[in-house]
Amino acid sequence: MSVGVADRTEAHASVDPRIAARRRSVEVERRRRRRRRLLALALVVTVVAAGWLATRTALLDVDAIEVDGAQRVAPADVVAASGVRPGDPLVGVDTSAAAARVEELAWVRTAQVGRGIDGRVTVTVTERTPVATLATDLVGGAVLVDDTGRVLGPVDGAPDELVELAGVEPVAAGGTIDGAAEALSVVLALGPGARSRVQVVGRSPDGDVVLGLRPQGRVVVGPPTELERKAGALTTLLGQVDQRNLGVIDARDPDNLQVTRTPP
Repeated sequence: MSVGVADRTEAHASVDPRIAARRRSVEVERRRRRRRRLLALALVVTVVAAGWLATRTALLDVDAIEVDGAQRVAPADVVAASGVRPGDPLVGVDTSAAAARVEELAWVRTAQVGRGIDGRVTVTVTERTPVATLATDLVGGAVLVDDTGRVLGPVDGAPDELVELAGVEPVAAGGTIDGAAEALSVVLALGPGARSRVQVVGRSPDGDVVLGLRPQGRVVVGPPTELERKAGALTTLLGQVDQRNLGVIDARDPDNLQVTRTPP
């Protein structure tokens, strides 16, 4: 036994001092790397926690919601539709989703939502313009319709410059009337003078666009194709044609408009 202990003691004593120093250096470096990793991890955790807390502090909440461009639609309705509420975390406001929700309002064509570091959220809307009216039992009167065929809402005593839609199926406010956009595109393509002569626009059972004129007569436009040529020919003809006993203007062929008169 004494020989074994002596051998081990002698072995330790025989270790090269340079090797021992190298071992100590490696151990020290290993401990330093461990401390650096622990410090880096602690820093990351601190930054993440501070960021999370900062986004939840009242200093970065939504303080106010402003609405610009609203004339027909109530600002309160715009705010409600956006889904943004005072006190919501500012960084949590999904501006694209909020804008899409506002655009679901009947009168809103486009919406943009922005947010500032001052805690203000701004909703800017562009409203739709009515170009026609449609009589419907859904509201017990007439509704306003824009150029896309979207129903905007009820109206009392519609302005004379708006044409009447006919031969289409009415829908509720915010919905789009099937076939209305094509029919209205014919009227909107006409020159101002010719457009003022149009009182009614509709679709026939076979899909043709038909215009009812003031004080009498109607125009069979046919399908809503070649609108530029048809509108140009109609604008010229309506500026020249004798309105007495005017029956039907067949405009299906823009190169050969046909006029039929009623007996006097």
